[in-house]
Amino acid sequence: MARPPYIRWILVGLLVVVSLWLEIRPVQTVRHPYLTRDLVAGEPVAGALEWREIAGGVLEPVSGTGFAGRSLVAGQPLLRGDTVATAKLIPPGWWVLDLPVPSEAVSGTRIQLVVLPDGDRQPVPPIGGIVTDVRSPEYGGDETIGSVAFPPDRAATAAVAIAGDNVAVLLEASGIVPDD
Repeated sequence: MARPPYIRWILVGLLVVVSLWLEIRPVQTVRHPYLTRDLVAGEPVAGALEWREIAGGVLEPVSGTGFAGRSLVAGQPLLRGDTVATAKLIPPGWWVLDLPVPSEAVSGTRIQLVVLPDGDRQPVPPIGGIVTDVRSPEYGGDETIGSVAFPPDRAATAAVAIAGDNVAVLLEASGIVPDD
């Protein structure tokens, strides 16, 4: 007669106990804001949130304050990059384009987009715009990218010039002059 497989029984028992512990152990939960309605860029997020319990460590914590930095959809969790500290002051009907801007640009800075002359084309007058958002360079790039709002009658010209990469961006001076 052979001995019963005690070692196998012990290992199976341990496996069952560990599996049961993993299933019923307490999971750390945190409260995270979710959107209750769609928001357009510039709307405050505070009145459009519900706080739900989620497993800890799944999403980065956010405060649930500020303004929508872009259009947001109801039912989605609020993420760190979804909000900005100040409302974007974009006049109605203006169009927003992304383009490289100087690193000194901040949201609300007025710019002039100068279209550089190109061979046989006529010079184009500078196009005024307002910086609505600035993002640091991604993936190790060296250009700061800004979202800039342009008036509707000049937005297409700005888009063509930006796509052709023949523009220079001038920032409005802040009014502070350094001492000599």
